[in-house]
Formats: sequence, structure tokens, C-alpha cells
Amino acid sequence: MNQWWQYWPGHFKPEECDKLIEIAKTLPIVDAKIGIEDEGSKQNQNVRRSRIRWLPRFDSRFFQLFGSIELLFYEANRNAFGFDVSLFHEIQFTEYDAKDKGTYGWHHDTTWVSNRLMRRKLSLTIQLTDPAEYEGGRFEFNSKVCGECPQPEKILPRGTVIIFPSFLEHRVTPVTKGVRNSLVSWMEGPYFR
Repeated sequence: MNQWWQYWPGHFKPEECDKLIEIAKTLPIVDAKIGIEDEGSKQNQNVRRSRIRWLPRFDSRFFQLFGSIELLFYEANRNAFGFDVSLFHEIQFTEYDAKDKGTYGWHHDTTWVSNRLMRRKLSLTIQLTDPAEYEGGRFEFNSKVCGECPQPEKILPRGTVIIFPSFLEHRVTPVTKGVRNSLVSWMEGPYFR
């Protein structure tokens, strides 16, 4: 690994972001949990207050999105991380609403203790909402862990994509006005060696 993150400002155009939000909002919505679903995830409003929708991999409306994200994962891994990765299969649409003080406290996206054969190794976030439409909701890295992390302002522009190691601690600060929508996903691989 020779960098902490890779990013593409404005990779998705505003009209693409609008369309993704529109289509995603037709899917079933659930309250977000913490942990991995098949390993006993749970709700904890003190840590995470958001609602999510899962984008189906084999829905033709998302074929292009899945293909684009997969290419970005491989490009980022080749450029900066060099991890043994092999599996990308899900995209989560997340809604942080000021009515709930939507937030996700400090966390990382992988676990060292698990029965799963594959581990999340790379995480991806796509900023879908224009930052003028909400307040708060800053995506931040723990600078104590990552001295070279981007400032939240770099990640704010609509359509921006950022990829980083899943073990890197990060958070979304509470949304105080409006709604922030984003996409998140993960590239998996076998245990770190």
C-alpha cells in the first residue's frame, strides 16, 4: 500500500446523481444497522442513524453503475493498495436525514474476527447530494490514524468517488439541515496475510 485513498472528483455528473437517487428511492427502505448482516448486525441509534436501500446487482437499471464501480475499485487497488481482492457484489444507498440527526459515528468497514472466508478490504463512497442542499453530514477520516487523509471539503462535490482501505476509521457527522444521500460499497478478498 502506498497511499491511504484514491478519489475522483465529480466522476458522476449531476444528472446521473439525480437519476440514481430517483431510482434508488423506488426500492425498499430499512433502518440501518451496525455490523455484518449474517453475523448478528444490530440497530444502535447512538452510533448510526440512517436509512438504507440495497441496489440489486442484476437489475438492468444498475448494470452500468456496477460496471463503473468495479472498474474504479480495480483502478484504485492497482494504483495505491495492491490488496488481494476478488469480490464486489453490493451497493448500498444511504439517506442521512436532519429529522433524525442522521449520522454514523466513528467506525471501520471490516472485522478481524469473523466466520466469513472473505473480508471487506476496500470501501467506496459516492457523494450524490449537492452540498448546498444540506448542512452537516461531513464524511471524515480519523486523522490520528491517517495523517494524509483528505479534508472533508475535497469529498463534498457532488458525484465525487473516494476509495480507501476498509480498516481506515471514518464517520459521517450529524446532518443538521436537509438530507444527504450517498452510495457505499466494498471490495472483498481473502484474509489479510
